[in-house]
Amino acid sequence: MNPLNAYFPLKNKVAVITGAARGMALHIAGALSAADARLAILDVRAQEGHAVARMLGGARDRARFWQLDVSDNNAVRRTIAAVEAYFGRIDILINSAGVHADNASAQGLSIKQWEKAMQANVNGSILCSKHVIAAMERAGGGSIVNVLSLCGMDGERQEAADHAAKAALRMANMNAIRYAAHNIRVNSIYPGVARPPALAAAKRKQGDLTQALTDTAELRMMTNRGAATDVAAGILYLVSDASSFVSGSELVIDAGYGGW
Repeated sequence: MNPLNAYFPLKNKVAVITGAARGMALHIAGALSAADARLAILDVRAQEGHAVARMLGGARDRARFWQLDVSDNNAVRRTIAAVEAYFGRIDILINSAGVHADNASAQGLSIKQWEKAMQANVNGSILCSKHVIAAMERAGGGSIVNVLSLCGMDGERQEAADHAAKAALRMANMNAIRYAAHNIRVNSIYPGVARPPALAAAKRKQGDLTQALTDTAELRMMTNRGAATDVAAGILYLVSDASSFVSGSELVIDAGYGGW
C-alpha cells in the first residue's frame, strides 16, 4: 500500500492547484496525486500545464489542465465551474499561483509593479477561494490552503510589493470562522528557502544569485531534505482528514531559517 494513502488518504477527492505547471506547486500536485486525489492543474503556461496533467493523470485520466490567469474574475468563475462539471465535485483548493514582481524598495516601486503583484498574488487567491466555496458546500466540505511566504511575516529590505501581497493574504484565514459551519477549512503555509524559477531569475537580475544559492545550500545541509518536498508534505496534512480540527492556522516549514 502507498504510505501516503494509508496516512493521508485522498481517494475520491478532487484538488484544484493553481500555478501547478512548475516549481513548488508541481511538487504539491505530485504529493496529492500520490495520495490518490484527482487533480485540476491551473496555470497560465499551457504547454507545461498539459505535460504535468499527462504525467500525473496516467492512464486513468486523473488529472486535467485548464489554462487560467487567476487575476481574471470571469475566467476564474468559468474555470472553477468547468472543473466541478468535469470531476463532479471540488474538495481541495491550493492557492499557489503568483508572480515575482521583481521590485526594489517601496520608494522605487512603480504602480505597474504594485498592481501586478497585488492582482496575481492577492486577488488571484481571493477570487479562486470566492468561486470554489459553493462547489465545496455541494461536496459537503473542503479545505483551502494559501501558499504564502516568510516575507509575509517579517518582510525584508527589498521586494516591497511581493511582501505586502503575501502579508495581505494572511487576512484570508479570517474565512476559517465564516465557513467553519459548512465544514470548509482555511489554512496558510509558509515555505522556507527554495529556488523557484521566478525567484532565481529575479535574484540573477539583482546580481546576488550566488549568495541566494549559498544560503539555500546551507539550509539544505542543515536539514538534508528538499524544501519543496517538505512543503508538499505539510500541505498533504492540511488537506487530509488528519487535520480535520485544524483551521485558521499558519504552518511554517523552514527548518528554523526564519529565526536566523
